[in-house]
Amino acid sequence: MKNKVFIALTVCLVGAATAGDVYVLPGGAEGGNGTRRRPFTTLSQARDAIRAARRAGRGDEAWTVRMAAGDYLLSEPFVLLPEDSGSAGAPVVYQGEGAETRVMGALRVDGWRDTADGLWSAPIPQLPDGTRAYFESLYVNGRRAVRARHPNVGFFSPQTVKQTLCTNDQPRAEFAIAELTARGGELAPLAAEDAAALRYAQVVVHHNWDTTRRMILGFDAASGTLRTQGGRWKPWNPWRTNSLYYVENVRAAFDAPGEWFYDGLAGTILYRPLKGERLPGRWRGAEIFAPRPGLQTLVSIRGDPASTQSVCHVHFRAIAFHYTDSPRRSDQVEKAMIDPAVLGAVDRPGPTQFEPMQAAARTEAAVMADGAHAVTFEACDVAHTGEYGIWFRAGCFSNRVIRCALTDLGAGGIRIGDPGGKGASIASNAVVTVFGPFSTAFNEVDNCIITHGGRFHASATAVWIGHASDNRITHNEIGDHYYTGVSVGWVWGYRGSVAQRNLIAYNRIHTIGQGALGDMGGVYTLGTSFGTRVCNNVIFDVDSYTYGGWGLYPDEGSEGIVFENNLVYNTKDSSFHQHYGRDNIVRNNILAYSRQYQVAITRAEPHRSAVIEGNIIYWAKPGQALGTPRYRGTEKARAEWRRNVWWCADGPVDFNGKTLEQWQAEGRDTDGRVADPLFVDAAARDFRLRPGSPALAAGFTPFDISAAGVYGDRAWRRRARK
Repeated sequence: MKNKVFIALTVCLVGAATAGDVYVLPGGAEGGNGTRRRPFTTLSQARDAIRAARRAGRGDEAWTVRMAAGDYLLSEPFVLLPEDSGSAGAPVVYQGEGAETRVMGALRVDGWRDTADGLWSAPIPQLPDGTRAYFESLYVNGRRAVRARHPNVGFFSPQTVKQTLCTNDQPRAEFAIAELTARGGELAPLAAEDAAALRYAQVVVHHNWDTTRRMILGFDAASGTLRTQGGRWKPWNPWRTNSLYYVENVRAAFDAPGEWFYDGLAGTILYRPLKGERLPGRWRGAEIFAPRPGLQTLVSIRGDPASTQSVCHVHFRAIAFHYTDSPRRSDQVEKAMIDPAVLGAVDRPGPTQFEPMQAAARTEAAVMADGAHAVTFEACDVAHTGEYGIWFRAGCFSNRVIRCALTDLGAGGIRIGDPGGKGASIASNAVVTVFGPFSTAFNEVDNCIITHGGRFHASATAVWIGHASDNRITHNEIGDHYYTGVSVGWVWGYRGSVAQRNLIAYNRIHTIGQGALGDMGGVYTLGTSFGTRVCNNVIFDVDSYTYGGWGLYPDEGSEGIVFENNLVYNTKDSSFHQHYGRDNIVRNNILAYSRQYQVAITRAEPHRSAVIEGNIIYWAKPGQALGTPRYRGTEKARAEWRRNVWWCADGPVDFNGKTLEQWQAEGRDTDGRVADPLFVDAAARDFRLRPGSPALAAGFTPFDISAAGVYGDRAWRRRARK
């Protein structure tokens, strides 16, 4: 389409600010009027009171909903519509008291008792309609307990995998039976389970960059074959014999302290306590929660991008948003019309069926926003989710997430943009300068802690930006995820993309991958991204199971991106890897201690792939500088190499069988040199340069490594490093 996008007019309330306070106290007396002495008991009452006041002619006032400490237990999302907006001068503020003000999508699990074998047992909670709650997460004293898992640590790999299409009359059948056969007796615990018990068990398969969750249809103990049903495998990313898998909620595997088991046949929850844990009901302060089934979102901000009606100038401060459910069955499973007896008992939903999609893109978030403008989350805590934490989806402009902690996440932390890309198609060479009603742009995530993610959907990213422009991801602590730290783009190849001018700067990104998935990186870009800058980040400890484990990873068609002043170290495959792209600039970075190779550019193309200049490239054990046989072609790619400093502490520098002089004779790395950059203490990962460093003579400009990560008081900075 032509590069013509209409500017959306955001419709909000405007006016001068006068003060109005509304008070809310969960568990207070019924019949309150929102005053300090007679507070409301729910957020919906406070919202509705503000609506009524505006209808009565008080539309120009600022409002503060003062939320007392306590648990705001939701049975459905708290919804804000355009009529709930404020203005720049008169915002609507939902003000909590910090961690003690908890908005929760949780069920309390009560009635715990000791059993003779040292376990704790409680009845499965019932829902208001009288049915038993089904859930796949349990939280004991603020900790996500491990659902009975086999193996307890790590993974298995199948001996064989097989897929049988369910409909043979269609060339691309949507559904299939998938089977995997265990090696040896690895799945022996399943032999003790009957078919009815296995309805409550699941298999989780990691294959390259995807994860698949499927219910178990059956297990043949003689052959060690496990059967599942679901969507047809992606031809480019099927299950393989080198895939990783484990099974969950198998009674015979319920053997480790800290594990729990959902016994759907007996109607009980079993928990094996950790040493020192005390039984709820006998110890004040002990609490066990389960997510409320079907409640995946706590706050739903529902502007209407199509009509340019936004939810504007609403601020959430010092509130904890805790406990959300994981999705029930996938769309594919619903369409397959599988026998309900297979899915589970008739009085409850069946186990989660999650078919793969990169970055767990199908999952939603505890806070969902469409058509949001100037909405702020400040000093909030988002934790114990079944999916993502916060998602600014379609038509979201100028929103901010500031000094928030997003931890213990079922998927990832923050998503910006719509993976469907509605209204995002542009010409391949177009630069976005104006925006349509469905555009998402100018959002900011600053000084946040985004850690301990992928607990249910391992393929999720900590921060995801797709089909969205001009966003800022700065000064965050991003760590402990199983796929990618920050992902930007979401267009494959050189097609047009609106993911332009995004800034990824001063973040501390680490403990990514952890040997669970492949084809991932600390910062991952996908497609054309004119004006995007990845700079002044510290990225370390990036590891993959199969291939990948890159620090900076511009993938298919990445274009127009500047990677500058980044410190990248302790990666598996390379510090920088570009899988075909155009006109990216890699400048003044420290790329150190990759285990296999250092820098790679996959695929020689007829255009300039990248400019790689002024970097320090440092490693320890002897090995190639430019790649392995899997990625041959780095030396053939049309890249401009200039002024780089190369050093291997334990041996010669090998440019794929050439010396630096031989490589330079081919026109590569003009003014480059092989020289020790003289780090203060490379072994201790102190990458400051000593006086007289050859890198300084080569034109390298030192940058402040300590500036990456969160800022503020000591307690906040200390929390980020936990």
